[in-house]
Amino acid sequence: MTEIVDKLEYGVTEIMRKGHKPSWWRQRFASRVAGPALGQIYNNDGIHVMEEDWDNLLILDACRGDMFEQGINTSQFDSYNRVHSIGTSSPDWMQNTFDNDTVYPDTVYVTGNPWISKIAPESFCHVRNLWLENYSITSEDLQDAIDLGDVEGVDTDKPVTIYADDLTRAAKEIYKEYPNKRLIVHYFQPHAPVVGNADGTRKEDIPAELNPGSELHTGQVTKEAVWEAYIENLRFAFHHAKDLAESIGGKSVYTSDHGELFGERIWPFPIRAYQHPTGLRHPNLTEVPWAQKTLGDRRVIEAGEVEIHEANLDKVDKRLEQLGYKV
Repeated sequence: MTEIVDKLEYGVTEIMRKGHKPSWWRQRFASRVAGPALGQIYNNDGIHVMEEDWDNLLILDACRGDMFEQGINTSQFDSYNRVHSIGTSSPDWMQNTFDNDTVYPDTVYVTGNPWISKIAPESFCHVRNLWLENYSITSEDLQDAIDLGDVEGVDTDKPVTIYADDLTRAAKEIYKEYPNKRLIVHYFQPHAPVVGNADGTRKEDIPAELNPGSELHTGQVTKEAVWEAYIENLRFAFHHAKDLAESIGGKSVYTSDHGELFGERIWPFPIRAYQHPTGLRHPNLTEVPWAQKTLGDRRVIEAGEVEIHEANLDKVDKRLEQLGYKV
């Protein structure tokens, strides 16, 4: 009974806070109604990445397969193909990939996404969560101004993100500390905001409107403009992910946790979807790259002790709520 009351209270609170936003209702419909139906239509269950062969798993957040193929020269890899992701959003992917019943004492996780601190804090040899170290934001009203990661007129000193060069720098440090472990590095780009240039440098001005959210839906920006911005953000992230792979060697796989929607119709429903609603098994959300490249000798992987990632969960929850996630 208490659980039902809590859900009702949460639902009423969310409707009062966000019910005036058409984008919020659209996301709810996509996740709760269209998602289960498309799961039956497409039947794309997804790859279990922890069962695959790699030394370095380099996750480019929100990078769909066709975007990767347009932005990155795939002939540079030993092999390339598209696979289906097991999730359609970061928490969805993590919940379906990791759980605390299965531990990975041979794996270290370096991330710019705070969900790992809630979903799998006891699963790895070590977790380095840069969201808890480097994150800063000035707007106290950010939680109300952001709808599912869609930045709308937020006054910030820094964008709501962690830069790819910071992730690579941290991953190089972690590799020196754990040279015989599998390494997962979860980059936040090409996910909005668009913060990087194709040559690996950071943008001086962050174009907050260039994201596949409400600005795209209302026509304030074109799909072509957002797509090209994402391509540049992808190249920014790939520049630093490739630098990491070349620095530490071994077998690297470049992939993504999920794709992104830019207003595609979600047949058979007469609506368009944007961003990456949890549970919406649309092919453009599930088809992601799987690019493999081995440099030098393969790493000799050794299991260690599983470490409990003791993050301040209140702080993690605040970060997630500021991005519009339900926590």
